Amino acid sequence: MGKIEQHFKPNFFIPGAAKSGTTSLHELLDTHPDISMSNEKEPVYWNHKLFNKFENQEISRYLNLFKQDVKIKGESTTSYMYYESFIRNVKNNFQQSPKFIFILRNPIDRYVSHSNWLRGLGKEKRRIDEIIEDERYLDFEEYEDFPKQYYQFGLYNKWISRFVENFGRENIKIVTFEKFVSERLNILNSCFEFLGVSRMQSVKFIKSNKTNKIIFPTIYHFLRKSSIGKMKYTMIGKFFLPKKIRTIIKSLIKIVIKNWISFESKKEIVSNKYRKMLKDIYYEDVMALKDKLNYDFPEWEDFKN
Repeated sequence: MGKIEQHFKPNFFIPGAAKSGTTSLHELLDTHPDISMSNEKEPVYWNHKLFNKFENQEISRYLNLFKQDVKIKGESTTSYMYYESFIRNVKNNFQQSPKFIFILRNPIDRYVSHSNWLRGLGKEKRRIDEIIEDERYLDFEEYEDFPKQYYQFGLYNKWISRFVENFGRENIKIVTFEKFVSERLNILNSCFEFLGVSRMQSVKFIKSNKTNKIIFPTIYHFLRKSSIGKMKYTMIGKFFLPKKIRTIIKSLIKIVIKNWISFESKKEIVSNKYRKMLKDIYYEDVMALKDKLNYDFPEWEDFKN
């Protein structure tokens, strides 16, 4: 199969931060008549390990995630914030820099939310104090499944500095989760202005992405990995089942996963002792971020000067 000359290029990305409101921001930006957000959040396209080998099928599938009759197209994949390959692939394929919107949350609260999320998915068994005590505060490692690099994901200055260096501060907008919650319309309108579309007088209410606990997590993750071809038996199936049948089976599994039974779980709250520990490990990065962006983040009570 021949390769399409050019990848489809969105006008902007929401690269993160993970567990900071990216889903709600994605959905609310999509309510603007001049904006089409990808109908699949987290396409994981521009940092895919096979990006340079994509052919017609993969490129066309990405294109079809967007409405083509609107002015601005955007997508949200939180791993873009952390992957060198994302920056490299964008620089190699865009003649003009796209724009980037980062939504950042107090890194302590983000850390706790991340652990609660994985606990709800059955991917984390430790308590938050055990995680903080056990975590290896090492360099970031690329991942394919649910990441447990709680600390690394909150080093905002480390990651955003690379975007500033490669794409320019003028192409980057920073909003905070805390202000997004308390001043939703104002924050959205500031994003619309950044993207060059009109302000809105109101926005509909969208329920935030709750941290839920799923039932039968082992079966859930077996089906999830099957639907994206990550199980060995799915590779064998390529030799015995026609592609059309495989596609139908994967679609049915995805419907089952989407409607998997879950319930809102009790969130673990970090103690003052461990909150202080997290403040200490993030303090230097937050101070550097304040200097980099010339903003004091007064909404982050733990890091007030």
